[in-house]
Amino acid sequence: MTPRRAGWAQVFGTHLRAEVRRLLTRRWDAAVAFALPLIVLLALAAMLGPGVARDIPVAVVDQDQSTFSRAAVREMVASPALDLAYQPATLDEAMGLMRQGKIYAVTHFPPGLTRGLLHDPRTVTVYFNGAFQTIGSMGAMQQSAAVGMAAAPLVEERARQMGLPATQLSPPAVQVSIIGNPQLSFELFLGALLGMGMLHLLAACSSLMAVGRLLFRRSFYLTGRSSGGQLSAALMARLLPHWVIFTLWGLAWIVWLAGYRGWEVAGSMPVLVLGLAGMVAVTVALSAVLVAALADLDLSLSVTAVYSGAAIAFSNATLPLDHGPKFAQVWSQILPFTHYVRLQTGQWVTGSPAQSALPDLGLLWGIALLALIGAWAAMKFRSRRPAQPHAVGFPLPRQSVWGAFAATFANLPKARPVSSLLLLAVVLYAFYYPAAYSGQVAKGLPVAIVSTSDSRLVRNLVSHLRASEGVDVATVAGSSLEAERLMKDGVVDGVVILPDHLGRSVVQGVPDGIAVWLNGGYLVRVASVGKAAAAAAAATLESQLEGTPELARVAELAPSIRQESLFNLTQGYGDYAVPAVVMVILQQTLLMGAGVIAALRRETLAPPLGFGGRLGLWLALITIGTLSSLFYFGFVFWIQDYPRAGDLWGVIALSPVFAAASSAIGLCFGTLFNRRERVVQVWVGSSALLFFLGGAAWPHFMMPKLLVALAYLFPSTAAVQGFVRMNAMGASLVEIAPQAIILCLLAAGWGAIWLAGFAQGKKVAP
Repeated sequence: MTPRRAGWAQVFGTHLRAEVRRLLTRRWDAAVAFALPLIVLLALAAMLGPGVARDIPVAVVDQDQSTFSRAAVREMVASPALDLAYQPATLDEAMGLMRQGKIYAVTHFPPGLTRGLLHDPRTVTVYFNGAFQTIGSMGAMQQSAAVGMAAAPLVEERARQMGLPATQLSPPAVQVSIIGNPQLSFELFLGALLGMGMLHLLAACSSLMAVGRLLFRRSFYLTGRSSGGQLSAALMARLLPHWVIFTLWGLAWIVWLAGYRGWEVAGSMPVLVLGLAGMVAVTVALSAVLVAALADLDLSLSVTAVYSGAAIAFSNATLPLDHGPKFAQVWSQILPFTHYVRLQTGQWVTGSPAQSALPDLGLLWGIALLALIGAWAAMKFRSRRPAQPHAVGFPLPRQSVWGAFAATFANLPKARPVSSLLLLAVVLYAFYYPAAYSGQVAKGLPVAIVSTSDSRLVRNLVSHLRASEGVDVATVAGSSLEAERLMKDGVVDGVVILPDHLGRSVVQGVPDGIAVWLNGGYLVRVASVGKAAAAAAAATLESQLEGTPELARVAELAPSIRQESLFNLTQGYGDYAVPAVVMVILQQTLLMGAGVIAALRRETLAPPLGFGGRLGLWLALITIGTLSSLFYFGFVFWIQDYPRAGDLWGVIALSPVFAAASSAIGLCFGTLFNRRERVVQVWVGSSALLFFLGGAAWPHFMMPKLLVALAYLFPSTAAVQGFVRMNAMGASLVEIAPQAIILCLLAAGWGAIWLAGFAQGKKVAP
């Protein structure tokens, strides 16, 4: 036994030194392990630094010109969350500003609003941009709050003018407390989620190439012979540096957010670190399984992009999947990242007991162990077969434009690494990614009610909560401690605490009210539960006013405030997120497909293309990219009922420009790689970051200007801003002219570099 153990250790040491040396000396391995994580985390830190939205650009259309409307305007100017950028004369002018992206919400005071309050109360309408829902709804909420503050003294004055007696009636105040994230900070919510999600994807790509180095022509035969059959030693040695490196990156991100930025870990730090290490362990182990089982690096990278690239969307951290399609629910539970996110939220944000994380912790480490055993078994099996010849090429005529154009399409069926990106991935993602958001809105979120009273008012409130579509009363707890435990254990998303004798308190005007506790780890759920609780309290108060007409008349003096979502009438999360994500999908598939072609030609020592060959290849890719874009904007958006065709001709005109810019970047960067797999390995990890840099979920005015300028170097940034406005908001090409010009400049600039032959790359041995 002793010689065998020594042999295992010797093989382990040899492969460990080789992997460490490669990570330190090979530029693209070092880039994925060190440079890309640093770039991603620095960009996230800069992007989310403000944390809470401030200075949201909004407008006011004041056609009432009254004391009340002017008071509301003053409240908006004083609000730190708002920037009253425009005061147009008409709603049409305001809508034009919104289509141009200059404002996110507008408040309309109709003519005669104040004069009609005594007899025919009018409505103040706050319109917000539902196509950019996150920041639009925030702007509408802050504008509505300013209108409400301005209306309060007006109501009191009108009540005195009417001679109505003072009332002891006091509505039940609703005090909302956010557990774990009281500031509703996006830095904590998105920072923790995105940082770990991107490291998860980068770790998968980095470790996948490490195991791929043991593979030669679809076999581990040579590795098995050179290691004396000690494949487990070679496997563990190749994976260990990647596990250590990306665990340390995760720890660095925790130190940044929890230490420097002050978002302290509310639960157990050791459990959180164990969970992080388990998440990285299962990530690298699954990469080993994919390479060992498929024996194909191209296919393994494609599968990694599917399962790991969309892990954030399917993690249940944004839109809950409870009412989504069954596939999304099952797939979410299969993905290891979902279980890590649940553990992370409980330990970092909510302060859950350490024992509540044990199931997820055991699952992560258990899957990692099983995956390692499975990878070793698959490698053992494939090491019995000698290497099989496997050649892939992409031959093109050097000078013929039409010849290269036609040859590109002729090569697609034979070059699977290219066709899987340009064709199969486009079709797959059209239905795979939107499945995470097909539920559209959060429904039936479980809440607990704490009450020891059985008054009519309490029964009414419980009834209204049960009738709400957004929440589901899961249990009635006997104490707040019991309900808090249920929330920290993840059983419920919110707690509504009704004080004893609430009904008598309301009638007597005692300052007693309702407490609502919400889980700050899930901001989308916070909004849904908070709205449901506020609506139930308002409905309960309205029913309490029945039988007291004078008091009801006082309550009706205030102008009603109505919020209306534009360009996303259902306020669906999918209608908001998917049209923006699509632009990143289209860019990345086309960019990586073009890059794989360029890298494959360099890998196979294909002769450099002349001007005609380069132009023909580029035109073929532009055609593929344009057809892919129109496939999404037409068929996919239609069959899944996403906002579309607001300016159909503008979309058709700009699609080739977007395709030209994306494919030209891919061709230029593809020549930097001497292996086609490198293109996907390096580029796939940037997808999530590019989506958020697009400004759909987190606006550009909240980001550093330098970061925004760098973001516009990628076509997806201008495409998100331009195509979403044209498809969903009906903006014309003139109204999105800045984005159209940027896309044209990118296409011209990168296209010129490609056509001029500056990006040809040096020949290297395969």
